[in-house]
Amino acid sequence: MEEKMKAVFDESVVGVLATVKEDGSPWSSPLHLVLGDGFVHWFSTEDKVHSLNIARDPRVSLVHFSRDTSGGPKGVYINGKAELLDAEGRQETYQLFEKRLGSVPSTFDKASAYRLPIGQFDEHKSTGNCWYFYS
Repeated sequence: MEEKMKAVFDESVVGVLATVKEDGSPWSSPLHLVLGDGFVHWFSTEDKVHSLNIARDPRVSLVHFSRDTSGGPKGVYINGKAELLDAEGRQETYQLFEKRLGSVPSTFDKASAYRLPIGQFDEHKSTGNCWYFYS
């Protein structure tokens, strides 16, 4: 299962992160995502709605789907608490993006790095090629 889940991230770099707005309603944002060492990583400026939401309430839900639907839809769903990374964590995220993309988009130069733990696999909720994780 771990290799199949990793393949979803290898096949596509864009996923969707949902955060909780101040009024309790959801806010979804497409983001470039990379997988690394038990976490999903991304860059964002701290003034974006999703970043402001995380600063106030770190609970998030992330979905990442494969572009390859030849064997049916393949997706990874992760629910947990996102965290803003320090300078060392930002460098680690930068290196993950560089390895995955070959270069890091210049729009990420002034952005902060975030990560979400993949968490525990939920075998009861997961079906077929859709895998659910909670942390």
